[in-house]
Amino acid sequence: MKRYLFGLFFLIIGIIGVIFPFIPGVPFLLISAFFFGFLSREKVIRYMKKFKNSDRNSSINRFINYVLIKYIHRREPLKAGGK
Repeated sequence: MKRYLFGLFFLIIGIIGVIFPFIPGVPFLLISAFFFGFLSREKVIRYMKKFKNSDRNSSINRFINYVLIKYIHRREPLKAGGK
């Protein structure tokens, strides 16, 4: 049940990202496809690495990294200070 709620949440963000250009929509659509079971973990990781911006510390990149670590790899991300 929790998995489908995450899928629905990221699907909504992905649709908003397709409509409004300031949010990248494709990464969130890929994450929602993973939560709905359409994509494997390996494909999501491979595709998500292509969508990272050149600005390493942008908020979108940090959010994508957080989602990859927390929900795809199922590990606890490090805090902002690296500890």
